Amino acid sequence: MSGAPVILAAACTFPSGPTIELADAAVRAQLSLLQRHPDYIDQAGERCRGSFFPLDLPFDAGRWGVLAKAVLDQLANSLGDSLPSRGRPRPCALWLVLPDVDNRPGMPADLLQTVTSNVQEGPFRWERVVQCPGGHAAGIAALHEASGYLRAHPQSLVVVLGVESGLAREAMFWLDMQSLLHGTSSVHRGETRTQPYGRVPGEGAAAVALTASIEPGTGWARLLGTGIADEPAIHASGDVCIGAGLSRAARDAIDLAASYGPDPIGSIMADLNGEPYRADQFGFTAMRLSRRLAPQWRRSVPALASGDLNAASSVAHVALAAYAARSQPASSPQLILASSDDPLRAAAVVGAFDLIPKLQEACA
Repeated sequence: MSGAPVILAAACTFPSGPTIELADAAVRAQLSLLQRHPDYIDQAGERCRGSFFPLDLPFDAGRWGVLAKAVLDQLANSLGDSLPSRGRPRPCALWLVLPDVDNRPGMPADLLQTVTSNVQEGPFRWERVVQCPGGHAAGIAALHEASGYLRAHPQSLVVVLGVESGLAREAMFWLDMQSLLHGTSSVHRGETRTQPYGRVPGEGAAAVALTASIEPGTGWARLLGTGIADEPAIHASGDVCIGAGLSRAARDAIDLAASYGPDPIGSIMADLNGEPYRADQFGFTAMRLSRRLAPQWRRSVPALASGDLNAASSVAHVALAAYAARSQPASSPQLILASSDDPLRAAAVVGAFDLIPKLQEACA
């Protein structure tokens, strides 16, 4: 066994990309589906825009549960015969990534209970459910922890699931009051001003299925490395973020990936969403990593298509990177960077499934 977890399958859903195939196309084409919010009105009396499904459901915990179940059903279809059944028992463990309701205003009080109940109703039989509260970086932190669990339990199937639907009126108000809501209007000295920065809130879910080792040709990609770190300059402090934590996380992930071969990073997927704070730290991080990147490296920004997926974003980005590696197995490894509103930073490197056998053959 190579030691790098295998991404057996992945799933992703958001309004402009309701399946992972369409999500990949939406990100590459920068296709975005925005709607005016049905409830939230800004200080100038204008309705804000967001990226959300036209579901006839309120923005409560039930909506989160529907998204979780939909993406797990999609994942089960992708797994096909690899999905453990009652006739072929195999331990299944779930890492569930949701916002930290104690530190993120506007979240439903029954969020964890509702989503946990919904994921028990699907095609998987979970022997272990691990709760992972947090923001943008929590998904990769969950993948990091799940990978360690997989090394100790190589017969298990591990799924990391992230869900996001922070579009309730209270959640929108919290973003607005922090000047984090893109396009909102306010009145200053009798004139209307529009917020040019900030995020467009989105909703969606994503899941990644990991296993220790499988037959060649049946996996989507390899999770070659992960890294996590803390960032002292958070958004609320008002300080310029120079990407110290994000750089450490990225270096750790790249160093681990490099143990499987010298391939440079061909592209970076980032959770940039219109905030100068995130743009600053991305720029500083990319500058520090320049020697580890391919000469013509490319940047991908999924939030342009999905809206800001917050707690689900880094799981969605790993899922999209795995799909790209599956579709283009000759491509270079991809680095996923995850910042956050809290101090946690994370990074992951995803490469083609058959990368390691090729490197071992070349070294023989």
